[in-house]
Amino acid sequence: MELKTNYNEIAPAYDERYKLNYLTGVEKSLSDVVSGQKINLILEVGCGTGRWLKALTSSGKKLFGLDYSTGMLKIAANKQKYLYLINADACNLPFSKNTFDMIFCVNAIHHFPDKEKFISEVFRTLTAGGLICIYGVDPHIDNSWYVYEYFDNVYKNDLRRFPSLTETQMICEMAGLYTEEQTVVEEVYSERVGKDVFSDPFLKKHMNSQLANLSEEEYQKGIDKIKNKISVEPETKFITDIKFYLTKARKEI
Repeated sequence: MELKTNYNEIAPAYDERYKLNYLTGVEKSLSDVVSGQKINLILEVGCGTGRWLKALTSSGKKLFGLDYSTGMLKIAANKQKYLYLINADACNLPFSKNTFDMIFCVNAIHHFPDKEKFISEVFRTLTAGGLICIYGVDPHIDNSWYVYEYFDNVYKNDLRRFPSLTETQMICEMAGLYTEEQTVVEEVYSERVGKDVFSDPFLKKHMNSQLANLSEEEYQKGIDKIKNKISVEPETKFITDIKFYLTKARKEI
């Protein structure tokens, strides 16, 4: 069964994650791509609350954001009134052929129910020579996140939800987009000892899709495992070591 995160429920607290880590490496990569290309129209698919579109507002480009969650889009609209925001499905982009010079998504592709259909829609709506930039994590490579250890089935679900870098490249190339690069753009590392783990915003149930998708009972079971571990070993280290990758592919001219 495909897990679906209720982002209307998560939306009010979603931006708290950026107080912990603003993901400046992802932002720099995105800005570098935009500034180094002949790009006018840009679409972010899975734009959420508009954090990444906001980062591009000084670029002088025409920016569009698409998201399935109306709750997330309302917050995005409050940030930047002049963005073009659309409530739609990533797998059925409501645009004509050859519309955008660049399409990107940040930590969102794992939410799209049909990744092959999404990429085929990207190919259809990109102009000749246009770019797709997919930013995200790959749990098939990196699994050093304490949440995987203490919450049942979260890692197994992530392996199913998140495409590997190899799979992402394959899907792009099957659609006719040739891969220019796959590279690490950001590494997030934190180490909390003992009870300090509960200061981690990403341990809150509605701060990420992994925990939000759990039932209250499943979530509490994981919290209890952490508490039990600390009671036995008060100096237990809870480590997060996650890399963000960019897959950049282009539609041939």
